[in-house]
Amino acid sequence: MGYGAAVVGIEVNLAVKTKRKIIKTAELGGLVMNPFRKRTIQISCLLGVLVGFWAKLGAGQESLDESVKDRKSPESAFPVIERDWTEAGEKGRKIRGSVLKVNPNHVLMKLADSGKEKLIKKSQLSKLDLAYLELVPMIQNDNSQYEQTKSTWDAMPQGQFPSVKVAKQYQTSFPKSPYGLLMAGIATACTTPDYEEAESYFEKAYKSLQTKEQLLPDLTPATYVTCCNNYAIVMWREGNANTAVKLLAEAAAIGPQPAAFLIHNAKIIQAENGKRSEKYQVSKKALTTLDELVNKPFASTREKLKNGVMHFSLSVDPPPAISDLDALLELHFAGEKMIDERFLEDPAFSDLMASKNCPYEPWCMSCGGKGVFRCPGRCNRGTISVPIQTLEARGIRGEPVYGTRYEQKACPACNGRGVGDRCDGCQGTGRNR
Repeated sequence: MGYGAAVVGIEVNLAVKTKRKIIKTAELGGLVMNPFRKRTIQISCLLGVLVGFWAKLGAGQESLDESVKDRKSPESAFPVIERDWTEAGEKGRKIRGSVLKVNPNHVLMKLADSGKEKLIKKSQLSKLDLAYLELVPMIQNDNSQYEQTKSTWDAMPQGQFPSVKVAKQYQTSFPKSPYGLLMAGIATACTTPDYEEAESYFEKAYKSLQTKEQLLPDLTPATYVTCCNNYAIVMWREGNANTAVKLLAEAAAIGPQPAAFLIHNAKIIQAENGKRSEKYQVSKKALTTLDELVNKPFASTREKLKNGVMHFSLSVDPPPAISDLDALLELHFAGEKMIDERFLEDPAFSDLMASKNCPYEPWCMSCGGKGVFRCPGRCNRGTISVPIQTLEARGIRGEPVYGTRYEQKACPACNGRGVGDRCDGCQGTGRNR
């Protein structure tokens, strides 16, 4: 029986039951229903359910189209790579093939010897292969976005920062790749004093890099240190002291020695910590980490770091080629760690160790880049609400009943300007001199 016949059969039964129910209800009410009315109700029920069926069928086709679209999107495509896959367990049997499709629980492979397709549970694969399956799509996207943004990264050390709008456009194709997110964060922090918005970009970039670091440490060490450092700066300025210390310590642990700008930034946190209210100070537990970080030996540099302000980092290294991923994973799962020479051979990490490409914070920290201080009266754009007592009514004996209403008046603290005095630290420019 086809779908159409099955639906019609079901709806006829439904219509008959509906008809009996209507007749019974009509009889209880002492009414007589004419046959034409019965037939109309029966046809209406049938048409209603048929419309519902075709709507569901259309929705199913729509969701299928969406899933096909997702599979064809740049971020979900898995490249065709023929390699040996190892079975989990002691036997470690191997099969050679290439991945066709991947879902959360299974992998569809095309076997190299027979050309047949085979569905394999992910739980049957080794930990190395599972890490490979997760890393390949991410590295593929990262390579594409790095090539898109490379010219912009090269121009930023000369002070040519992209606008926030331009930086956001790089995230369209690969929204989870860290290079566009890092660039948007740096563009926001260095072209506007909006550290709150910059924080959201750095946070997403950090999570993206951390996911890969957990699968394969030191995959892009310069990019990871840069992200941790820049994220730490905005977190400190936004009042999240403990997170800032944790991020700097994490960055300082990568490579043979921490870069000078990392220790420089840690010393500024230490100097500014006592000037903050207790709510925004580094906790006692994190203070131990900060003291250890400040006293760490660091890589020497010829670059002069500006006193009293923190330094961002612009050093990023490209992701490795997918063809090198197997060798890197084998070294990692064998317990090997990256040797110091490998860090120094990377041009981006060498620049980072020498504290090159590290612009300082452009915004005055006294006024937050605004050039003026906030009104001491905490007014709302130059106005305050003033309570005024008014006669609202009279009681039963004629006694007055008073109420309170509020009127908007010019703030006496700032004479209606909405801001306080000009910042003497930056002479009203909002920028560090």
